[in-house]
Amino acid sequence: MKAVIVGAAGVRTPHLVQAIWRKREALGVDSLTMMDIDARRLGLMEKVVAEMIGDPAFPITASMDPGEALADAGFVIFTIRVGGMEARAVDEQVPLKYDVLGQETTGPGGFAMAVRTIPVILDYIKLIEEVAPDAWVINLTNPAGIITQAVTAAGFQRIIGICDTPSELFKDAARGMGIPREELWFEYFGINHLGWIKKVLHRGRDISSQVLANDDALLRHGDSMLDPGFVRSLGMIPNEYLMFYYRNRSIVERVKANRITRAMLIQELNKRLFSELEKLSVQTGSALQVYEQYSRARDASYMKVETADLSCDNISEQLWEKAAEAPAFESEKPEGYAGIALSVLEALLGGSPQVIIVNTLNHGAISCLDPQDVVELPSYVDQNGVHPMAVSAIPEESRGLLQAVKNYERLTVQAVQENSYNKAWQALAVHPLVPDAEVARRILDDYIVQHAQYFPVLR
Repeated sequence: MKAVIVGAAGVRTPHLVQAIWRKREALGVDSLTMMDIDARRLGLMEKVVAEMIGDPAFPITASMDPGEALADAGFVIFTIRVGGMEARAVDEQVPLKYDVLGQETTGPGGFAMAVRTIPVILDYIKLIEEVAPDAWVINLTNPAGIITQAVTAAGFQRIIGICDTPSELFKDAARGMGIPREELWFEYFGINHLGWIKKVLHRGRDISSQVLANDDALLRHGDSMLDPGFVRSLGMIPNEYLMFYYRNRSIVERVKANRITRAMLIQELNKRLFSELEKLSVQTGSALQVYEQYSRARDASYMKVETADLSCDNISEQLWEKAAEAPAFESEKPEGYAGIALSVLEALLGGSPQVIIVNTLNHGAISCLDPQDVVELPSYVDQNGVHPMAVSAIPEESRGLLQAVKNYERLTVQAVQENSYNKAWQALAVHPLVPDAEVARRILDDYIVQHAQYFPVLR
């Protein structure tokens, strides 16, 4: 069976390839194709992958031809970024002009990325239906929930959205409690980048109150991203993206004070990565070592623009140099996005069924959302597909916000489906982080001008 990664010039690719290679026998995969439209970066990622894998018995090829790459695929992983990091920088900078959050997946930034990306993804899906009709699609492309919803709304059902935010949240809570993650059960509900832990069980006993009382268990990536007192008042543990709603003003002020968005920071790190990789073509050195240094620097930048003082002018350089001193991370078990994606594929393709948090059709599991909404829930995954696990009553503290953001997501998908300016305007206007319809219109009009080559024609 052939595996395909679409968007393989992206920086996630080496870890994805490594995860697939390690699971090749369990998955029944005997070859892999890396597909992208950026020849330069695709070639450089090939260099990293070749050093990372180095297995002549496992053919890995690169292609810029979608039809050739996707033909007869057993599964396809999407990790594309339409317009690259340059477009993401525009996504994040435009809203900040109007004192509105500029962030990759949340608020107007997520809207802009979705509008650019949905038409491209749907074109690939049509091709998959023609040349690989039995393939499963694993979507890592952000905003994962909206993209997955757009694809299912177009009638394609063999798609699953992946995000590692919930699983990392669980690991942090377990670490703070000093309890092995495997001994805990988390009742979690929401949509992508908007979810809450409702209950924590340890060996059949509800320990939610103890977790909420433990400040260490409420830390995310070692930081207190939300006031522990407020979290306790909710009686639930939000994932870190909820800080954009619960701490909106202070985060907008912090980003503006730092005079840099995360996209701008990642742009600098990406430039350094690809520059260093290109140098290796004319001098000796390890492409894998450069890539691992980049990965550590990027990981260290997570949420720092929004929560820390980055007033210095050379933050990307500091992150890069500090990453050189960090110990290499070695794990035989795939982690993060790659680990979740491979667990899903293994269960789908005949391995042991598993319960995994994924983005999939609701089918009534969250009673306050529509059955055809894409939600993020613990789901039983087996050869028959994905079966979301029903959640008990959604607390009032989260219900309204959940419904409002899902309404925005539906309208965003409809705007692209109908090429509708008015639907796009409505989508931004109803988003909880956009103050009113006038600001929504200004943001939309700016995006249409600055993203002219990527946005569909909105009439």
